[in-house]
Amino acid sequence: MSTLNIQFELPRMALAQAGLDLENISRDVQQMFAIFLYERKKISLSKACELGGMTQWEFFEMNKTGKAPVHYSKEDLKKDMEKLADV
Repeated sequence: MSTLNIQFELPRMALAQAGLDLENISRDVQQMFAIFLYERKKISLSKACELGGMTQWEFFEMNKTGKAPVHYSKEDLKKDMEKLADV
């Protein structure tokens, strides 16, 4: 997969006030960006998990505080069930 490295500056005080872990800030920002895109229906749940480097269960757990709506339709469930039947 081709990647893009993005750099920007954030005030330490703002990060501390937001309760972000400075040791893992890159991962945290990457996960928040994935949720942000998912919430705005720019990417699917599976792509958000892939982008954020997390499982769906981790996504749901992390999202408890953010409360982003989960877009998971009956059609999504049907596709997942078909995939599982093929395994």
